[in-house]
Amino acid sequence: MIIDEENPGQLKLSQQAYDKRVAGVVSGAGGINPGLTLTQEGVLEGGQNVALSGRVYALATAANGPIKPEDLLTTSEIAGHAMKATDVSRSHGTVIGKAMSKLESGEGLVLVLVNLQ
Repeated sequence: MIIDEENPGQLKLSQQAYDKRVAGVVSGAGGINPGLTLTQEGVLEGGQNVALSGRVYALATAANGPIKPEDLLTTSEIAGHAMKATDVSRSHGTVIGKAMSKLESGEGLVLVLVNLQ
């Protein structure tokens, strides 16, 4: 989730790699639900549980390389998906957190220790 610049106080799905507007991770997958509910009228019906810290499963893509535990994650060009952060020069202010599980290829869920950086 990223800050929605056109709607103050609201969030929207990320669609850009290394997005500095990153604000949290949609949570609730895999039975882990530490997020808080943010109502976003007209953006995401009914609001979403958003984790600002803690452990959550996040949608991810291995398009930027296989993800392994310890890898830093950032936003990707696939809407709502995280990816491995490999470009140090673009990572500052775009890191979602640290992977706690792996994703060898394709898309799937990765356990993330959310720690915005």
